Amino acid sequence: MSTELRAELRLSNISRRFGGLAAVSDVSLVIPEGQITGLIGPNGAGKTTLFNLVTGTLRPTSGEIHFGGARIDGRDPGDVARRGLVRSFQSPMVLPGLTVAEHLRRAALFHAAGCPRDLLRRRSQRAAEAAADTLTEELLAFSGLGAHAAQEASALAYGLQKVLGLAMALASRPRLLLADEPAAGLNGAETAHMETLLRAIRAERGVSLVVIEHDLPMVMRLCERIVVLAQGEVIADGPPGAVRHDPAFIAAYLGSDAHAA
Repeated sequence: MSTELRAELRLSNISRRFGGLAAVSDVSLVIPEGQITGLIGPNGAGKTTLFNLVTGTLRPTSGEIHFGGARIDGRDPGDVARRGLVRSFQSPMVLPGLTVAEHLRRAALFHAAGCPRDLLRRRSQRAAEAAADTLTEELLAFSGLGAHAAQEASALAYGLQKVLGLAMALASRPRLLLADEPAAGLNGAETAHMETLLRAIRAERGVSLVVIEHDLPMVMRLCERIVVLAQGEVIADGPPGAVRHDPAFIAAYLGSDAHAA
Protein backbone atom coordinates (compact mmCIF):
# COMPACT_ATOMS: atom_id res chain seq x y z
CA MET A 1 0.00 0.00 0.00
CA SER A 2 1.38 3.40 -0.89
CA THR A 3 2.15 5.97 1.80
CA GLU A 4 -0.56 8.28 0.41
CA LEU A 5 -3.24 5.70 1.21
CA ARG A 6 -2.10 5.01 4.73
CA ALA A 7 -3.48 6.70 7.83
CA GLU A 8 -0.06 7.64 9.18
CA LEU A 9 0.16 10.90 11.12
CA ARG A 10 3.53 12.65 11.22
CA LEU A 11 4.33 15.71 13.33
CA SER A 12 7.66 17.43 12.67
CA ASN A 13 8.94 19.98 15.20
CA ILE A 14 5.46 21.32 15.97
CA SER A 15 5.25 24.35 18.25
CA ARG A 16 2.42 26.65 19.21
CA ARG A 17 2.89 29.84 21.17
CA PHE A 18 0.27 32.11 22.69
CA GLY A 19 2.11 35.36 23.22
CA GLY A 20 5.12 34.44 25.32
CA LEU A 21 3.70 31.07 26.40
CA ALA A 22 4.73 27.88 24.56
CA ALA A 23 1.68 25.59 24.82
CA VAL A 24 3.36 23.01 22.56
CA SER A 25 7.10 23.04 22.04
CA ASP A 26 9.02 21.25 19.26
CA VAL A 27 6.93 18.06 19.25
CA SER A 28 7.90 15.39 16.71
CA LEU A 29 5.85 12.18 16.54
CA VAL A 30 4.93 9.48 14.07
CA ILE A 31 1.59 7.75 14.72
CA PRO A 32 1.46 4.68 12.47
CA GLU A 33 -1.66 3.17 10.98
CA GLY A 34 -3.39 0.48 13.00
CA GLN A 35 -2.23 1.58 16.44
CA ILE A 36 -4.06 2.71 19.58
CA THR A 37 -1.86 5.43 21.03
CA GLY A 38 -2.41 7.06 24.41
CA LEU A 39 -1.63 10.75 24.85
CA ILE A 40 -1.35 11.57 28.54
CA GLY A 41 0.03 14.25 30.82
CA PRO A 42 -0.90 16.53 33.70
CA ASN A 43 -3.53 19.22 33.25
CA GLY A 44 -2.14 22.00 31.07
CA ALA A 45 0.43 19.73 29.44
CA GLY A 46 -0.68 20.71 25.92
CA LYS A 47 -2.67 17.60 24.96
CA THR A 48 -5.83 19.32 23.73
CA THR A 49 -3.78 22.04 22.04
CA LEU A 50 -1.97 19.31 20.14
CA PHE A 51 -5.32 17.83 19.03
CA ASN A 52 -6.44 21.30 17.91
CA LEU A 53 -3.26 21.71 15.87
CA VAL A 54 -3.62 18.33 14.21
CA THR A 55 -7.29 18.87 13.28
CA GLY A 56 -6.80 22.41 11.94
CA THR A 57 -8.61 24.31 14.70
CA LEU A 58 -5.28 25.98 15.48
CA ARG A 59 -2.31 26.63 13.22
CA PRO A 60 1.17 25.82 14.48
CA THR A 61 3.60 28.63 15.09
CA SER A 62 6.23 26.43 13.48
CA GLY A 63 6.65 22.89 12.20
CA GLU A 64 4.74 20.64 9.80
CA ILE A 65 1.95 18.07 10.08
CA HIS A 66 1.45 15.33 7.49
CA PHE A 67 -1.39 12.82 7.28
CA GLY A 68 -1.52 10.02 4.73
CA GLY A 69 1.47 11.52 2.95
CA ALA A 70 -0.06 15.00 2.52
CA ARG A 71 0.77 18.13 4.46
CA ILE A 72 -2.29 19.28 6.42
CA ASP A 73 -1.14 22.09 8.73
CA GLY A 74 -2.85 25.26 7.59
CA ARG A 75 -5.85 23.43 6.14
CA ASP A 76 -9.31 24.10 7.55
CA PRO A 77 -10.86 21.53 9.92
CA GLY A 78 -13.46 20.42 7.38
CA ASP A 79 -10.80 19.55 4.84
CA VAL A 80 -8.77 17.68 7.47
CA ALA A 81 -11.85 15.68 8.48
CA ARG A 82 -12.69 14.79 4.88
CA ARG A 83 -9.19 13.36 4.55
CA GLY A 84 -10.11 10.91 7.30
CA LEU A 85 -8.67 12.58 10.41
CA VAL A 86 -11.57 13.12 12.81
CA ARG A 87 -11.88 13.96 16.50
CA SER A 88 -14.43 13.39 19.22
CA PHE A 89 -14.86 15.77 22.12
CA GLN A 90 -14.73 15.39 25.89
CA SER A 91 -18.17 16.93 26.40
CA PRO A 92 -21.09 15.27 24.57
CA MET A 93 -22.43 17.49 21.79
CA VAL A 94 -26.17 16.80 21.55
CA LEU A 95 -28.93 18.97 20.14
CA PRO A 96 -32.29 19.33 21.91
CA GLY A 97 -35.24 17.78 20.13
CA LEU A 98 -33.23 15.35 18.00
CA THR A 99 -33.26 11.61 18.54
CA VAL A 100 -30.15 9.44 18.73
CA ALA A 101 -30.75 8.17 15.19
CA GLU A 102 -31.25 11.71 13.87
CA HIS A 103 -27.91 12.77 15.35
CA LEU A 104 -26.12 9.94 13.56
CA ARG A 105 -27.94 10.54 10.29
CA ARG A 106 -27.14 14.26 10.34
CA ALA A 107 -23.50 13.50 11.06
CA ALA A 108 -23.35 11.13 8.10
CA LEU A 109 -25.07 13.61 5.76
CA PHE A 110 -22.90 16.48 6.97
CA HIS A 111 -19.80 14.50 6.04
CA ALA A 112 -21.19 13.71 2.58
CA ALA A 113 -22.27 17.30 1.99
CA GLY A 114 -18.79 18.54 2.85
CA CYS A 115 -17.85 17.85 -0.77
CA PRO A 116 -20.98 19.05 -2.64
CA ARG A 117 -19.35 19.01 -6.08
CA ASP A 118 -18.13 15.46 -5.59
CA LEU A 119 -21.54 14.48 -4.25
CA LEU A 120 -23.29 15.81 -7.35
CA ARG A 121 -20.74 14.20 -9.63
CA ARG A 122 -20.78 10.76 -8.04
CA ARG A 123 -24.30 10.16 -6.82
CA SER A 124 -27.65 11.78 -6.30
CA GLN A 125 -28.83 13.34 -3.07
CA ARG A 126 -31.28 10.47 -2.76
CA ALA A 127 -28.44 7.97 -2.91
CA ALA A 128 -26.52 9.98 -0.31
CA GLU A 129 -29.52 9.92 2.02
CA ALA A 130 -29.91 6.17 1.54
CA ALA A 131 -26.23 5.69 2.37
CA ALA A 132 -26.66 7.84 5.50
CA ASP A 133 -29.63 5.73 6.57
CA THR A 134 -27.60 2.56 6.12
CA LEU A 135 -24.64 3.94 8.05
CA THR A 136 -26.95 5.14 10.83
CA GLU A 137 -28.36 1.64 11.31
CA GLU A 138 -24.87 0.17 11.19
CA LEU A 139 -23.55 2.55 13.85
CA LEU A 140 -26.58 2.09 16.08
CA ALA A 141 -25.87 -1.64 16.14
CA PHE A 142 -22.11 -1.25 16.47
CA SER A 143 -22.27 1.21 19.38
CA GLY A 144 -25.03 -0.59 21.26
CA LEU A 145 -27.34 2.41 20.93
CA GLY A 146 -29.97 0.62 18.85
CA ALA A 147 -32.42 0.36 21.75
CA HIS A 148 -32.21 4.14 22.16
CA ALA A 149 -32.53 5.07 18.47
CA ALA A 150 -35.87 6.86 18.87
CA GLN A 151 -35.00 8.48 22.20
CA GLU A 152 -34.16 12.16 22.39
CA ALA A 153 -30.39 12.30 22.71
CA SER A 154 -30.44 15.01 25.38
CA ALA A 155 -32.38 12.62 27.64
CA LEU A 156 -29.74 9.90 27.47
CA ALA A 157 -27.62 9.09 30.49
CA TYR A 158 -24.28 10.88 30.37
CA GLY A 159 -22.36 7.69 29.59
CA LEU A 160 -24.58 6.95 26.59
CA GLN A 161 -24.18 10.51 25.37
CA LYS A 162 -20.41 9.91 25.35
CA VAL A 163 -20.96 6.75 23.29
CA LEU A 164 -23.15 8.74 20.89
CA GLY A 165 -20.35 11.30 20.48
CA LEU A 166 -17.96 8.55 19.38
CA ALA A 167 -20.56 7.09 17.04
CA MET A 168 -21.12 10.52 15.46
CA ALA A 169 -17.39 10.81 14.88
CA LEU A 170 -17.46 7.40 13.17
CA ALA A 171 -20.24 8.69 10.89
CA SER A 172 -17.53 10.83 9.26
CA ARG A 173 -15.78 7.59 8.20
CA PRO A 174 -12.41 8.37 9.81
CA ARG A 175 -9.17 6.55 9.18
CA LEU A 176 -7.67 8.06 12.33
CA LEU A 177 -9.84 9.06 15.28
CA LEU A 178 -8.62 11.45 17.97
CA ALA A 179 -10.66 10.71 21.09
CA ASP A 180 -10.53 13.46 23.73
CA GLU A 181 -11.08 11.99 27.22
CA PRO A 182 -13.71 9.39 26.21
CA ALA A 183 -13.91 8.00 29.78
CA ALA A 184 -14.10 11.35 31.60
CA GLY A 185 -17.00 11.41 34.05
CA LEU A 186 -17.90 7.74 33.59
CA ASN A 187 -18.43 5.18 36.33
CA GLY A 188 -16.66 1.83 36.39
CA ALA A 189 -19.18 -0.05 34.24
CA GLU A 190 -19.40 2.78 31.71
CA THR A 191 -15.61 2.99 31.51
CA ALA A 192 -15.41 -0.75 30.82
CA HIS A 193 -17.98 -0.38 28.02
CA MET A 194 -16.09 2.58 26.57
CA GLU A 195 -12.84 0.62 26.60
CA THR A 196 -14.53 -2.27 24.78
CA LEU A 197 -15.96 0.15 22.23
CA LEU A 198 -12.58 1.78 21.57
CA ARG A 199 -11.02 -1.64 21.01
CA ALA A 200 -13.82 -2.53 18.59
CA ILE A 201 -13.37 0.71 16.65
CA ARG A 202 -9.85 -0.40 15.79
CA ALA A 203 -10.48 -4.15 15.47
CA GLU A 204 -13.83 -4.13 13.64
CA ARG A 205 -13.85 -0.83 11.79
CA GLY A 206 -10.15 -0.57 11.02
CA VAL A 207 -9.80 2.91 12.53
CA SER A 208 -6.54 3.93 14.20
CA LEU A 209 -6.88 5.90 17.45
CA VAL A 210 -5.09 8.48 19.53
CA VAL A 211 -6.70 8.73 22.96
CA ILE A 212 -6.32 11.56 25.49
CA GLU A 213 -7.31 10.16 28.85
CA HIS A 214 -6.72 10.77 32.56
CA ASP A 215 -7.85 7.25 33.53
CA LEU A 216 -4.35 5.80 33.53
CA PRO A 217 -5.30 2.20 34.34
CA MET A 218 -7.56 2.18 31.26
CA VAL A 219 -4.84 3.77 29.13
CA MET A 220 -2.30 1.18 30.26
CA ARG A 221 -4.68 -1.66 29.33
CA LEU A 222 -5.93 -0.17 26.07
CA CYS A 223 -2.92 1.35 24.34
CA GLU A 224 0.05 -0.29 22.65
CA ARG A 225 2.01 2.93 22.94
CA ILE A 226 1.84 5.89 25.29
CA VAL A 227 3.15 9.41 24.67
CA VAL A 228 3.56 11.60 27.74
CA LEU A 229 3.42 15.40 27.48
CA ALA A 230 4.46 17.85 30.17
CA GLN A 231 4.66 21.62 29.71
CA GLY A 232 4.14 21.19 25.98
CA GLU A 233 7.03 18.76 25.45
CA VAL A 234 7.21 14.99 24.93
CA ILE A 235 8.93 13.59 28.02
CA ALA A 236 8.29 9.86 27.49
CA ASP A 237 7.21 7.66 24.58
CA GLY A 238 6.94 3.90 24.42
CA PRO A 239 4.93 0.80 25.36
CA PRO A 240 2.94 0.98 28.61
CA GLY A 241 5.34 -1.18 30.62
CA ALA A 242 8.31 1.00 29.75
CA VAL A 243 6.48 4.31 30.25
CA ARG A 244 5.13 3.21 33.64
CA HIS A 245 8.69 2.95 34.95
CA ASP A 246 10.12 5.95 33.09
CA PRO A 247 11.58 8.45 35.58
CA ALA A 248 10.17 11.38 33.57
CA PHE A 249 6.66 9.92 33.72
CA ILE A 250 6.99 9.27 37.44
CA ALA A 251 8.23 12.81 38.06
CA ALA A 252 5.36 14.33 36.02
CA TYR A 253 2.77 12.52 38.12
CA LEU A 254 4.56 12.64 41.46
CA GLY A 255 2.14 13.32 44.27
CA SER A 256 -0.97 12.29 42.29
CA ASP A 257 -2.98 9.10 42.44
CA ALA A 258 -1.93 8.48 38.84
CA HIS A 259 1.62 7.89 40.03
CA ALA A 260 0.57 4.58 41.56
CA ALA A 261 -1.38 3.39 38.51
